[in-house]
Amino acid sequence: MQVTEMKTKLEEKIKALEEEKRTLLEERDKLKEILVLSEKAKTLESEVSKLKEEIKSLRDKIPEDILEELGKTVPKILESEGEKEEEGEECYQEEELF
Repeated sequence: MQVTEMKTKLEEKIKALEEEKRTLLEERDKLKEILVLSEKAKTLESEVSKLKEEIKSLRDKIPEDILEELGKTVPKILESEGEKEEEGEECYQEEELF
């Protein structure tokens, strides 16, 4: 093999390796981004769940007699807030499908 051919083959090999390296670096960066986003989503899911539990607990602690004294206004407000939560859960479940 002549020196010129050897040089050409080495240059081609270097080009191919540089391209593969670039591709692998891009993939690595995207996977790191996915990992960060996944961890953030888990954290937010946990926080939302805790907040929902806290809200439910607080609502459950409101004595019935106080609700009766205030009339039907407070239960209607609480029911509408509960409906909003349910709608939010439905939207969240739809997002999970994507």
